[in-house]
Amino acid sequence: MHWKIDRDPFYRPLHAAHGLVVVREAGFFEDTATAPAALDDLTTLCTPTTRITENLASAPARPAVLVCTGSFSPVHAGHLAMMEAARGAAEAAGFSVVGGYLSPGHDEYITLKLGAAALSASQRLVLCGAAVSDSDWLMVDPWEALHRAVAVNFTDVIARLTAYLHHHIRPDLTVFYVCGSDNARFALSFAIHGRCIVVGRPGSAQPLARYRHHPLLADRDRFLWTDANHDSSSTAVRRGDHSVLPDAVARELARERPTALTLRLEGADVAWGRTAALQDFQAGLLALLSAHLNVCLAPLAAQQIPASRVPVISLDPMLPGDFDLAVSRCFDLGGTTQRGHIARPDTPPLAAQCAALPSGSCVLFDDDICTGGTTAFVRAQLPERVRIVGVHHLTAPGPPEARREIADARDFLLGSTAGGLVVVLPSGALGRAPYALPFVDPSARASIPAAHIHTFSRAIWHLNAAFFAGSELIVADLPPAAGRLMQCAGWREGDALETVCRWHVALLSEPAAPDSC
Repeated sequence: MHWKIDRDPFYRPLHAAHGLVVVREAGFFEDTATAPAALDDLTTLCTPTTRITENLASAPARPAVLVCTGSFSPVHAGHLAMMEAARGAAEAAGFSVVGGYLSPGHDEYITLKLGAAALSASQRLVLCGAAVSDSDWLMVDPWEALHRAVAVNFTDVIARLTAYLHHHIRPDLTVFYVCGSDNARFALSFAIHGRCIVVGRPGSAQPLARYRHHPLLADRDRFLWTDANHDSSSTAVRRGDHSVLPDAVARELARERPTALTLRLEGADVAWGRTAALQDFQAGLLALLSAHLNVCLAPLAAQQIPASRVPVISLDPMLPGDFDLAVSRCFDLGGTTQRGHIARPDTPPLAAQCAALPSGSCVLFDDDICTGGTTAFVRAQLPERVRIVGVHHLTAPGPPEARREIADARDFLLGSTAGGLVVVLPSGALGRAPYALPFVDPSARASIPAAHIHTFSRAIWHLNAAFFAGSELIVADLPPAAGRLMQCAGWREGDALETVCRWHVALLSEPAAPDSC
């Protein structure tokens, strides 16, 4: 028996009962991995659980989570329709669907399938994130695409996701695999263990009929069958038919990614007063970013809020105004799906912050403006007695060829003051994560080329380890939001931060971590 079958909770009993022929019919393939990858990967915090946590608050009976794997190159309306149809089937069967995942496949599989037409894993994850950004139950799982060295069987995804959700959320969550009727044979994978929903699609009536009445798939509680009747296909999109793309996906596909970046350098007050260590970190970060982007420096001391005749409300934690609002964008783990604007972690609610502002005319200030979403959100929160007469910023959007992102060096340093991406943890609490895998895809948040995100992330953790070397700083010394992230990942308060960082270097150096550089 192949070792992958022997360790697989779905294929092992199927093989024992029905043999290798049925296992292969069910979709099993021998991947190119040379060693078993753990299926109980609980501490690599990359899979978001935001919607599950929210939906479980109503204490539904028989909570279920759905997951669909595939190329998603690109994601389109048919994929979303399939998941909605599967959700309807599960709920008709008495389950309460509290969450669902799109799990884009590994680049190895997609490249083999599509060749030069394949979108990178990071691109596909960002597009999926855009597609589900307004969903009250769908999320994107990057584990399969970014945290495996090779393409894996979809049963690996189900086994790992189940273990992850049972550990971080609740052990009574039921996980269903969702597939289209063109892959109806995949349902055989769960003939002995697990659950599956097969969604009919035009042109696949024959395999649907064959497997819907297969003697191994007669359990009507574990196997559900339904129809979506949506004939969209990624092939048609790749040929130029963008009519089936969700609007957010079409906008993301058309967006020009910046190739220039302004890097803001903060003072040692954001990093435990470790001046020399911070300067070394910033120099190393500059070198890393410069290998991929046209970078210019903006020392914080040289920046200032534009002069104003009326009071300034600053949204920038590094440049205080006459009044300040602690507002942040919030993301799912992975950084590809934004979940709106919130008060920064561990600050008063926005309503309380806004209520404390005085009446009269003010201008808003933020470090940069890309879509204008943050300033629009803030203006909508302000009471009518606060009149905004202008918006100031350090950088402005320009033509695509001149567009420049702005990044803060502290966002790459674990535990820096107001540094890192605000992410929702499995507990529902807010954490802060450096712009590096496994927590954040640096392609999505810092425009690092998709082919280099693993070596870039590994180098970021090297720089972090060097920063903390000899410092005696421990997890308990982190600001609350960063501390919550580390503790959720299994670290104890007394663990040395240098050890934490070197562990992440090792994680991204293992065979399970892809490296296409």
